[in-house]
Amino acid sequence: MGAGIAGLALAAALTRDDARVTVLEQAHDPSPVGAGVELTPNSLRPLRRLGLGPALDRTAVLPLSRDVLRWHDDHLLDRSPLGEDQADRYGAPTLTLLRSDLHRALREALPAGTVQTGRYVTDLLESSDGVALRCADGRRTHGDLAIGADGANSLMRSLLNTDRYRPARRLIYRGLAPAERVPEVCARARVNVWAGGDRYISCYPVAGGDQVSFTAAVPSGARDPGSWTAQRRIGDLAAAFGGWSPSALGLISAAEWVGVRDVHDHAPIPVWQRGRIALMGDAAHPTLPFFAQSTNQALEDAVALASCLRGADSLTAGPALERYAAARKRRTDRLHAITREILDALRAGGERSPEAWLRVVADAEEANADWIYGTDPADDGLRPVGADPAAG
Repeated sequence: MGAGIAGLALAAALTRDDARVTVLEQAHDPSPVGAGVELTPNSLRPLRRLGLGPALDRTAVLPLSRDVLRWHDDHLLDRSPLGEDQADRYGAPTLTLLRSDLHRALREALPAGTVQTGRYVTDLLESSDGVALRCADGRRTHGDLAIGADGANSLMRSLLNTDRYRPARRLIYRGLAPAERVPEVCARARVNVWAGGDRYISCYPVAGGDQVSFTAAVPSGARDPGSWTAQRRIGDLAAAFGGWSPSALGLISAAEWVGVRDVHDHAPIPVWQRGRIALMGDAAHPTLPFFAQSTNQALEDAVALASCLRGADSLTAGPALERYAAARKRRTDRLHAITREILDALRAGGERSPEAWLRVVADAEEANADWIYGTDPADDGLRPVGADPAAG
């Protein structure tokens, strides 16, 4: 259930194994609007194995490095190599592209009719021999199992868990600007991050280098961002980053599209699976915006779940889901703990100095990079690439 990137990636992996898949999506057009995504090595390797490499390469950009810049003068604080350096270490680099390009590549990999749009699921019925999803239009879809890939506000998660609301700690703005209007940040293909203590801006090229996608994080305010116009969002962003470097502010003023959402600090979700029902993506593990792992962990879910279901039948599908949930929950809970440690360290330091911000985040990435980027989600044990199986 859900035709976002997580649901489509699972469908692509399952259909490659000749499984029959139906994806129910409540929207009539599920294509994501605007914004970019970083595909890190841990998800790019399996996407290439699914045969999506050529489709991704048509519009993706290969950034050479991730540069951390001081907020007010663009002074280089740190440079982490990406590109071929990362490919040599992990078997694949990081690519940057539009979310809509990734979504299109996944959907085009599916047989016609796999995705059914305008299907709002209102109820799920489970029995000993299968599941049935009932939609608002009265139609039902039957199958051996049901997977909830319906996002951070998941209906299926609410059937398995009782969520506790936590106030938003951050607002995340995502925008797109024409590359020709911000030549100062497009001189070379890089991921740029301006660090400013309690807020930051990052950007990278997408659409073959024709556009720049940016993300800006600020402390959460009192107003509901859902009612703001794009122009109002640009104005609010410019005010929030007043005094920052001209290149960072120029990126904001050049934006042609800006979206915004709350980032909630969710505790790890306790129940991922029950019987023939399981969760994946943001429905299972809403992820804080560190290491660019929200989309990448959803793609890992898809590959791991397809691997667990390979060879399963109606009788063994439930135990296969249980293996998937146990393995993936261990990994995403650990990632959640790492990102919480980063937030706690930043708060303990007052989140004032960009150098302190860099030190905390860089130290965490250096300590965990091999585990984050080197893991192969198709491996049942989720061991890092090249690890000794006996070492687990």
